[in-house]
Amino acid sequence: MFCEFDKYAAESYCAVHGVNPSLNIGDITKADEKKVPDFNVMFGGSPCQDFSIAGKQGGVAWTCRTCGHTYNPLEAHYAERDKCPQCGSTEIDKTRSSLLAEWLRFLREKKPRFAIYENVKNIVGARFRQTFDLFVKELEDYGYNVYWQVLNAKHYGIPQNRERVYCVIIRKDLDNGQFKFPEPLPLKKSLPDMLETNVDERYYLSDDKVAQLIAPPRFAQSLTQLEAADGDQQTDTPGTWLQSGVKLSKKGSQFDGLSDTALTLLARDYKGFGNQQMTGVIERDENCM
Repeated sequence: MFCEFDKYAAESYCAVHGVNPSLNIGDITKADEKKVPDFNVMFGGSPCQDFSIAGKQGGVAWTCRTCGHTYNPLEAHYAERDKCPQCGSTEIDKTRSSLLAEWLRFLREKKPRFAIYENVKNIVGARFRQTFDLFVKELEDYGYNVYWQVLNAKHYGIPQNRERVYCVIIRKDLDNGQFKFPEPLPLKKSLPDMLETNVDERYYLSDDKVAQLIAPPRFAQSLTQLEAADGDQQTDTPGTWLQSGVKLSKKGSQFDGLSDTALTLLARDYKGFGNQQMTGVIERDENCM
């Protein structure tokens, strides 16, 4: 079984893993952990947007709608988390990344033998390390040993520079203390090796969508033309260089600032980019200088 409330993500998950949609328990915040069948292994991770350097970095902070008090739910006993420690109200606004508290709720009830938790590298950075340590401490209090490490996909056969924190969580009564993360492997594949040669026409964007994607954003004319710096990287297109990374929204037409990280595509993006924030790259074209 799995847990996903976004219908496009759920459809993608079922298609990729060959899973029956009926096994989806839906929104984890509304799912009753006592009614879900027992399981021995638990995989997952809470949304990363509020931990990622590409997001708003709101962390797991919850805010009381009644008195405005903001607090970290992991600092409260799990039985008291949904109540504001200041006024006792249960009217709480929660960040997406605080779903790790829901993840803990299921693990606490089901006591699986093993679990794996994954999130962005920034969760163990200076800003969020206290929250991560509270997360690990709670797992230990539930009777688990936690082994964690930052791993990069490019060190394990995937041609992508993608650093993530992985927590391997083993119930103490089953742990022999011998677990070690695997050593890096030589990278033998590049991106072209991962792409399919023959792709069904239905998976291609329509001509209209392609035209939207390649059209210069409306903000482009307002950007000052910059001379290429020594470190600018030339692209595969003759006469163009990567100038800088940017954050875009409103179907790529609104400039929201600079970025040094790239967001991944969403499951719904096969319909074309929506209004969600995404990242892109400004190209400097010498023919337009």
